[in-house]
Amino acid sequence: MRVQTDCYACILSQSVRLAKLASPDPEEQSRLIRRMLQKVLEADDRATPPEFAGQFNEIVSEVSGIDDPFREVKDQSTRLGLELLPELRELAEEQPDPFEAKVRMAIGGNIIDYGVNPEFNLLEAEAGIREVFDLPFDRTACADLKRRMDRAKRIFYMLDNCGEAVVDRLLMEPYADKLVIGVRGKPVLNDVTRREAMLSGIDFAPVLDTGDRAPGVSLRRSSPEILDALHSADLVISKGQGNFESLDEDFRGPVYFLLRIKCKVIAERLRQPLGSIQILGRNLHAETR
Repeated sequence: MRVQTDCYACILSQSVRLAKLASPDPEEQSRLIRRMLQKVLEADDRATPPEFAGQFNEIVSEVSGIDDPFREVKDQSTRLGLELLPELRELAEEQPDPFEAKVRMAIGGNIIDYGVNPEFNLLEAEAGIREVFDLPFDRTACADLKRRMDRAKRIFYMLDNCGEAVVDRLLMEPYADKLVIGVRGKPVLNDVTRREAMLSGIDFAPVLDTGDRAPGVSLRRSSPEILDALHSADLVISKGQGNFESLDEDFRGPVYFLLRIKCKVIAERLRQPLGSIQILGRNLHAETR
């Protein structure tokens, strides 16, 4: 998804927040903001919001000398996910359709997001995951997702945020023998890197990283290894808004996007309400049989 007009307000807000994170000095903050905004002016019309975010976070890391300012938050999120996992696993198996329950909870875990909402409170996470059972949901698409996952020989599963990734295990583990899992190449916001994947107990399938700091999968800048896995998979499962923004327009392979809508731009693009849970299939003509 290219940057939309309404994205610029968020881009400016994020540049201010990151500048304050990088330095306590107002003059240095101002210089950083101008530097980030220069990146916006220099960008071509193919740029996606995650590509901007990746460049901004690279600048903050360079100036502050802190490679991972969200590490404590990420680890807290992961611990919370691990604490909830046994209960969520039991809850899923109690449902009439355990697969649907796992998909709902995997999407529900997407509420753990400090990138979109810096004021997010971890105490809200469990309620946010559980509420997905009461939200409208495309059961037909969910049944199609299961059929395709069962038939696929190779599934590429692109992770998103810490804590959420633990809940993703409910959906991933039954398909471990056919999975390749994607994570971010460098720390960015509260997104999962190789480090957090291991802390989340994700050691049951190969893990590849994007090689860069974008909170998404840049089809122009990600590592050749992850792009090859993405394009060669029978099915891609893409978690969260950042991955949706990266892949929605230009990726041509069979993909299911699993996300909660957290901003006006995505709500308008999908013509769905803020806070809703979405399971969206694209390019699904090439189903493995």
